[in-house]
This record gives sequence, structure tokens and C-alpha cells, in this order.
Amino acid sequence: MGSKSNFNVERAERRVGRRLSSVWLVPIVAIAIGVWMAYDTVTSRGELITLEVARAEGIEAGKTLVKAKDVAVGRVESVRLADNFDYAIIDIRMYRDTDRMLNSDSLFWVEKPRIGAGGVSGLGTLLSGTYIQLEPGTADDRQTQFVALDAPPVTPAGQKGIRIQLESESAQQVGIGDPVLYRGYTVGRVEQVTFDPGTQTMQHQLFIEAPYHRLVTDDVRFWMHSGAQLDLSSQGAQVNIGSLESLISGGITFASLSDNAGAEPVENMSRFVLYANQEAAEQARFTQVIHYVVLLEDSVRGLNKGAPVEYRGVRVGTVEEVPFHGMEGSADSLLDMKIPVLIRFEPERVNADVTAASLATWEANLEALFSEGLRASLRAGNLLTGALFVDLNLYPDESYQGVANTHGYTVFPSVTNSFTQLDQKLTALLDSLNSVKFAEFIDTATSTLAYSEEVLGGIHATSEQLNRLLTQASTQELPGALVNALNELEQTLSGYSADAPAYSELTRSIERLHSILRELEPLSETLRDNPSALFFDARIPRDPKVGSQ
Repeated sequence: MGSKSNFNVERAERRVGRRLSSVWLVPIVAIAIGVWMAYDTVTSRGELITLEVARAEGIEAGKTLVKAKDVAVGRVESVRLADNFDYAIIDIRMYRDTDRMLNSDSLFWVEKPRIGAGGVSGLGTLLSGTYIQLEPGTADDRQTQFVALDAPPVTPAGQKGIRIQLESESAQQVGIGDPVLYRGYTVGRVEQVTFDPGTQTMQHQLFIEAPYHRLVTDDVRFWMHSGAQLDLSSQGAQVNIGSLESLISGGITFASLSDNAGAEPVENMSRFVLYANQEAAEQARFTQVIHYVVLLEDSVRGLNKGAPVEYRGVRVGTVEEVPFHGMEGSADSLLDMKIPVLIRFEPERVNADVTAASLATWEANLEALFSEGLRASLRAGNLLTGALFVDLNLYPDESYQGVANTHGYTVFPSVTNSFTQLDQKLTALLDSLNSVKFAEFIDTATSTLAYSEEVLGGIHATSEQLNRLLTQASTQELPGALVNALNELEQTLSGYSADAPAYSELTRSIERLHSILRELEPLSETLRDNPSALFFDARIPRDPKVGSQ
């Protein structure tokens, strides 16, 4: 029993543990902050997009911002040239949550100071520097490669309205940003101007703002508008001045030139023709026309394409070509040749409801009027410019040979106008003036002028003598002496007024004289009957006897 237990006794040892030094806290915190910043930078970055620009003027990597509504949404990371050196490529890092701005219809352009038809823009970049402007699109698809516009878009994004396509034979002076006018009021802008080599025509894209887009109906006409128009035609001189903007840059105007109450609004991207002026636009309304050739013996100088054809002052047609090259002369001799002029009769100016069937009736009625004396002649429309127009009128005394046709056109009968007769009278008058002996007339006029000079010399000498007389002291004192004499006469006459004593005494004297004259009246009668009674006794007649015979 006294067995002995075996125990493993281990000795406890005291060990001192190693503690982390506080010196390492600073780099650990710095690393943590760096990692957090790197994570935040990676997670906060948006898409990397590329932008092609024609010129990278003012663009700097790391500095130039991309803005939308004046809010920074990205920054330029790098700028480089394309492989063919035709344009520059800009790498832009967009900010977080800007992906929905990058659509296929998003627009980019470099914002910088510009002076254009719409005014001055981009002046704020003089202080802030050049930046890239982004106009977000509304399409559903996403895009990361874009081409920058050369200039800001004419129409803001989201603007309501419609776009219209115009076609013209010449661009004239239409530019991007020019106004589109309706009755002189700006309702839109020109967005694009391109040239189509295939059709060799100019293509214009317009944007008409809402609510004015409802004015564009299927019966409107578009034509060029200039700020100032001077029209010297047969109708006289007309000057039209528009707004200051249209005066500088011109523009396009449109209007409905008919009274069509059933006109319907057009759809987006509808196509129209752009006419050179309002007259051309109005002419396009008349589609039912009858062409005639007028053979004129008079000079056609002053008769131009577009001149009116009138019947007793009412316009019924238009001159199309002067002279008309679609036919040859009517005679072999140039002196006997008549000048052909192509005109068109437009019945729609008289009656708006003209169809193809009624057009034939119009033509038959006109040919019937030829036999009644309907003739064409040239008239002066403007004496200042010498513009002529074709006048239609009835001349019953004119002979008629029947309807004539040449080269597929009906010949409209014509007569010599009054201007030719007037020219002949003026020629005869000039011939009469040439026969006058102006030498004798000039000699007579010379002698008359010499005599007139002598008379004028005498008048001049007389005026000098009169002037010397008036400048003498005695002559100058004469008015004063005359005034004094008049004053004295006035004082003298004032003493013989009705209230003056002298007037009363004169009255009594006249009365006494009158009494004496009455007393002397018998004596005068006696002396008249017996003049010797003044020296002898007067004979007293005997008394008459009664009953004496």
C-alpha cells in the first residue's frame, strides 16, 4: 500500500507581452483615410465620355468644367488631337448621378463670347473662363461619344413647337438664328441652313414656337424678308422698313394669302417652298392660267418680268418673259420684227373658283372678245422709273384677222400704244424747233438785253441822286418841320371849336350880315328893274283906272 503517486509539476513562468506603439496610429489612420477617399472617388465618379470639337480653344485638362444650367456636372481630364489631326478629342469625367444626362440627343458646345444675329452671348466667360455647356436630352438610349456643336442651339431644349422644312433655289442672306416673322412679329428662328448637291437647292429648317405653331397651316406661304425694301415698279415707289433685327440680318416671313377658312395645321417637319419675295409667293397661288404671246411693235424697254397685266385698271395676269425666246421673230427683217412677250392670264384673280373645265370656258370667251376689239398695248405705270405694264382694253374700230397661233401659243392681238404716238409728236415738235432760226432770236434778245442794261443804268443813277437828296440835312429836318406845322394848325383850328369864344363871335357876325342882306334885297330888286333909280328919282306908276280897257 504505501505506493507513491507521481505528479507532473510544471513551473509557472512570468512573461511580459508586447504592446503596439502609438507611433503607428498616424500612418494607420492616414492609410484608412486614403482608402476611404479612394473608395469614395471610385464610387463617386461618373461615366468617362469623349467629345469631338473642331477647335479646343480655351480648354485645359483638369480645369475646364462641364456645366448644365450653370451647375458643374463634370471635368475635362485630357485633351488630344485626333489621329488625322482634323479635330480635337476631349476626355471628360462626369460626376456621379449624371448618367441619365448622357443620351443620344444630348448636346454639347463650348461656351465663349459670341456676337450674332440674336445679340451678344457668353460674356460671363470673360471672368469665369471657357467651359463646356451640356444640354441633356430626353431619349431613352445612353451614349458616351459626342460631337460638339459649333454654336449654341437656336432652340432651347424642351421648347414646344414644330419644325418646318423649306426649299429654295438660293440662300440669299438667310443664316442660322435669323428670325421667322408672322405679320412682323418674331414667332421662331432658323435652325439649320444646308445645301443639297443632288437637287442643287438650299434646305432651311425652321422652328416655330408654341402657341404660334398653329398659325402654320397648309395654305401658308413662306418668303424672304429684308429689313428695308424699296420697290420701284409700275405701281409706284414703296418703302417698307421692318424691325431693327430684321433690318440687320433679314429673316423669313410667312402668312396665309388666301381666305381659306378650312385650312388645317400642318404636322412636324412639313415641307414648303421658300419664295424670293411676297410677290412671288402670291403668284404661286394662281395655278389655273392661260398663256398668250403678244407681238409688240413698240419698244419693250421698261417692261420687265413680273409686270402686271391689267384690264381697265384691274390686274388679271402677269408678264412672264420679255422678250419671249420660245419663238422666232415674225419677219425676216429686223426693222419689221415684232417683239414677242409671253404673258399669262390668271382667272383666279377674278374668280377664286376656277377649275380645269372652267378654264377652257375662259379661253373661249377671251377668243370671242378678240373679234369685238380686245387688244393688248403697253402703258406707263411709273413715269419716274419708266416701268411699263400690259393694258387690255376694247378697241372696236380695230380690224381682226382671226385667232392666230404660233409655236403652240395663242397670239393675243395688240395695238400701238399712245406712247408711240406721243413719241412721234415729240419728234415732230423737235423738228419744228430745229427749223427755228435761233441766231436771229439770239441777236434780238441780245439787243433787248443791251437796252435793258441802259434803262437799268438810268434807274441806278436816279436812285443814287434820290439817295443823296435823302441824306441831306435839310431833307432830314423836313419831317420835323412838317410835324411842327401840323401842330400849329391843330392849335389854330382848336380855337374855332363850337365851345370857343371866337366861334360864337363869328356866328353872330354871320347873323348880322344875313340881316343886312335881307334889308338890301328891295334895293337890289329896284336897281335890277330900273338901274337909273340910283341917280334919279324913281318913277311911281299911276293907279289903274277902273273899267279902262
